[in-house]
Parts: sequence; structure tokens; C-alpha cells
Amino acid sequence: MNTKLSKISDIYIGQSIRDRILHEAGGDHRIVQIKDVDRESGINLETLYRINLKGRIPPRLIKKGDLLFVPRVFRESLPYAVLVNADLPNLVAAPTIFILSVNHDKVRAEYLHWFINSEAHVGRFFRQNAMGTSVLNIPISVLGELDVVLPPIAEQDRFIKLVHAANKEKEIMKTLVEKRQVFMESILKTYSESK
Repeated sequence: MNTKLSKISDIYIGQSIRDRILHEAGGDHRIVQIKDVDRESGINLETLYRINLKGRIPPRLIKKGDLLFVPRVFRESLPYAVLVNADLPNLVAAPTIFILSVNHDKVRAEYLHWFINSEAHVGRFFRQNAMGTSVLNIPISVLGELDVVLPPIAEQDRFIKLVHAANKEKEIMKTLVEKRQVFMESILKTYSESK
């Protein structure tokens, strides 16, 4: 079954901030900016700034299980999502990031995270619908129109297990490559020192 992203997730723009975002040591909120997210490693909690938010409208807080979508990237890349897998109090997103609050009765956040980042399924949609030349930008209205392939929840759960296994394999392979490189360099060093 296919469904529009807007039918399975509420999509919001990050916190409206008028001034430049500066770190305030005693700030009452943490803010996620584009500098704090990475397609592969997710959110870097160590680099988050603290800020003080003022105003009558309470901020939209990010919660565990939400997705953060980075809509603006350089042309050689694609917009992407990161999964919020930590529960931090008073966490907000910068206005350059979209928040996807997932309907967990219809879709698993981990499945949706994988799907949005799947170049084979979603890459063409982003390329066809992006605005800009050197920097691609996906407007929030366009993102909501993304067609999501939506298997039943049980199938999504099985799929998530496969994704976890594939990620584990990638980590093991990366470690093996690094160890092989160290081993080869140590052989060359030993050989060069014996001459």
C-alpha cells in the first residue's frame, strides 16, 4: 500500500528564531541545527547549543521517535532524515529543519527513516521536485506529497531487523578494513626498518 507522507506524519518547520543562534551556557532549551546532524551518525548531542526561548507560544519540542528532515543540501547530495533516538528534555529544531512527528499506529519511525533515505525509492522524487540549482531545497508542501510504500506493521518490524543486520555488517566490514590497513602498514614499517 502507498500513502502520502502527510497522512502518516505531521510535518512542522523548526523553531522560529529571529536572531543568530548563539550558545548560552544557562539556556533553557537545546537546539538541533544542520551542523549537528549527519546522514550516517544522526544527531551529535555533544555539539548542541543551549538557547533561551521567549514568547507566548510554547515551542514545539522534539521527542524520541520523531524524524528530523534536512531539506536543503548541495546538489551532489540528497535531502535526508535522521531518527531522534534520545529523549532529551526541552529539545527544539532550528527553522532550517523540518520535524516529522510520526503516527506510530501506521508506520514505524525506523522504517520511515530508512525509506526517506533510500536513494533507490525516494532519490528521484527529491531530484524531480527540488528547487534551486547549486543547493537543492525541498519545500514542506512537497515533502508532504512524498509517496511512501507502506507495508503492514509486522512487515515493517521484520524489515527493521534486516536494516539493523545490514548496519551491523557494515560496521564489521569497516572494522576489518581498518585492521587490515593497520596490519599492512605495520608490515611495511617493519620491512623498511630492517633495511
